[in-house]
Amino acid sequence: MDTIVLKFGGSSVADNKKLKLVAEKIIGLYNKENNIVVIVSAQGKTTDKLIEEATTKEKYKNLDY
Repeated sequence: MDTIVLKFGGSSVADNKKLKLVAEKIIGLYNKENNIVVIVSAQGKTTDKLIEEATTKEKYKNLDY
């Protein structure tokens, strides 16, 4: 029994169609009696949006409301 590590980037899991392909790949390898470790990034442009929000909030953190 082998241990296989899979890493999927954001574009690989960006929508349902791509998620299904990833799931099929994982299931196929698992069904061949492998140990599977899966690492998944945030979907699509999620990381970019989080960075943008953090940067925007940093600009305004010292303002009094």
